[in-house]
Amino acid sequence: MTELGSEAPHSPRIARRRARTRERILDTAERAFGAGYRNVRVEDLAEAADVSIGTLYVHFGSKDGVYLALVERALEQMAAYLDRAYRPEYSPLEQVIAAGDVYLRFHLEHPGLFQFLAFDTVLGELPAEVREIQQRVGERLEEVIGGFQARIEAAVAAGQADHRYDARTTARFLWGAWNGVVSLGRREDRMALTDEEIAACLQLGRRLVRDGLTAPAHRDQDGYSLARIVSIDQPAS
Repeated sequence: MTELGSEAPHSPRIARRRARTRERILDTAERAFGAGYRNVRVEDLAEAADVSIGTLYVHFGSKDGVYLALVERALEQMAAYLDRAYRPEYSPLEQVIAAGDVYLRFHLEHPGLFQFLAFDTVLGELPAEVREIQQRVGERLEEVIGGFQARIEAAVAAGQADHRYDARTTARFLWGAWNGVVSLGRREDRMALTDEEIAACLQLGRRLVRDGLTAPAHRDQDGYSLARIVSIDQPAS
């Protein structure tokens, strides 16, 4: 019998089976694309995931659709990490600083996912059937960066961050800067960085963010920021 032959097509059991199949394809694709997107054939991807080519197309429409679904999943995981930085016991400016710590942890714990946060440099003109996914991914990315921007705006409103820095521009600059640092870990020349060097760069970046963003009124008598360099799993320093 077929998958739908003995059960209603929208039954919970069928839905769970489809979800497991979808995740297995994505897990397989994440490993395969890590070695290069262009050289991965749909046939090989389907074989590695132990599904038919037709099943892959039913779930994702095309190889580009699989890639965009990985982007979407990576964004959701990144958003969950960032939520850990937005603790209520942190001041608004400390939440901004903690986001850099979270970004580092995301990279160290999921090293293969960075490329999916920069998907637009991989895909060219997309087929019509996956453009809706691309639009959804773009909207979700705006939401994630918008949430970070809101923390900067809150820090400005609280008098902790300098109002002369535009929150929207600052949020996008920091997102781009973090991506840029992490991308050096994927290079194969003398510009390449180890995980330890990436950690050192991002730690330096967190101090630069604190010292650069802090409003004059939120500094001590020696001019140092009152905001702490916070870490999501360690006491603040």
